[in-house]
Amino acid sequence: MERLVFWLTRAVVEVFRWIPFWMLYRLSDGLAFVLQYAVRYRRRVVWENLQRAFPDKAPRELASIARATYRNLTDVMLETLKSYTLPVAEIQRRSRPVNPEVVNRHLDQGKCVILSGGHYANWEYTGVSMPPLFHGPTITVYKPIANRYTNDFVNRARGRVGMVMVSMEETFSAMRQRKERQEPAVFILLADQSPSNRKGAHWVRFLERDTASLPGVDVLARRMHFPVVFFWVKRTRRGFYEVYFSDLNTAPEHAREGEISQTFAQALENTIRQKPEDWLWTHRRWKMKRTDDLSLSVSEETSRRGR
Repeated sequence: MERLVFWLTRAVVEVFRWIPFWMLYRLSDGLAFVLQYAVRYRRRVVWENLQRAFPDKAPRELASIARATYRNLTDVMLETLKSYTLPVAEIQRRSRPVNPEVVNRHLDQGKCVILSGGHYANWEYTGVSMPPLFHGPTITVYKPIANRYTNDFVNRARGRVGMVMVSMEETFSAMRQRKERQEPAVFILLADQSPSNRKGAHWVRFLERDTASLPGVDVLARRMHFPVVFFWVKRTRRGFYEVYFSDLNTAPEHAREGEISQTFAQALENTIRQKPEDWLWTHRRWKMKRTDDLSLSVSEETSRRGR
């Protein structure tokens, strides 16, 4: 069954090889309409998320953001399918890192860097466009796909420019090895998913709500003393993107537990507020709720310590 699913996936990818971009976006428009109005895919989730995040926006504006959200979702889905057979040079033409010197400054000092961002605009293109501009190897941390054949295919496509794929379970050992060998590298981790385990989650303020945050970037940065750089993607026009970088924490060894998680949440929120429709509002980001027996959020803990 795994092989059958894989070959069906490959067949779809091959079809998209021959679809021109103008037709791809016509398909995306149609698929977005079907998802929102026919299938009604997570419409309630999108609407509730937007209402809670933007209480001051009028219903008409929220409805406009919701429609654009579905188009962003289908654009990224179809662009990703096409990217597996798209020449590297074409992807790099469509996704341009603007200021990679922010990352290279740390690499040139002999430091590994944790490059963290969110599922915003087309984050998949960045994996191909960024590595050639960095002064060191790029290692992407990922969650393996259950189908091993599809997983290997996707990893080969992502690794066309030399990017190394490391599973979440192997992250710490890969970082420790680089540090011990004094071999600077960039570790890419997306950090806006909802944690699967309540224990150990960092609670931060994000888009007007207490939010459970993955602790990985915070814990790894403080333990390994790797500076953290935030990256975000800006859609300049349909199918074209710019990637920006900014230092999030250059001395993580001095950070309190959860401090980097809160700083990341604020940086991502600032990005989302500039263009809300480019984030995945279909994700059940707030499915984990605070309860009285949980530890204090980062902001509350900081407030108490200051008393």
